Amino acid sequence: MLPVLHEKPEDYEAEYRRVRAALIERGTTLNQWLAKNGVNRQLAYLALRGQAFGKKSLALRARILREVFGEEAR
Repeated sequence: MLPVLHEKPEDYEAEYRRVRAALIERGTTLNQWLAKNGVNRQLAYLALRGQAFGKKSLALRARILREVFGEEAR
């Protein structure tokens, strides 16, 4: 299941900041998490910030949100 698409760019930016904050609370950074999970950093940043909407980008955004926030990401 893909996460909700936002209507405003600010909502993607806020979501991106929430992801970063959640990872920092766990003692890691977004960049470290991406490297550990073998995720392309550039694609992840574009997907999280609402700048890429292809199938891979949407699936990657869903994966990141699901793994960082669990079921509440839906």
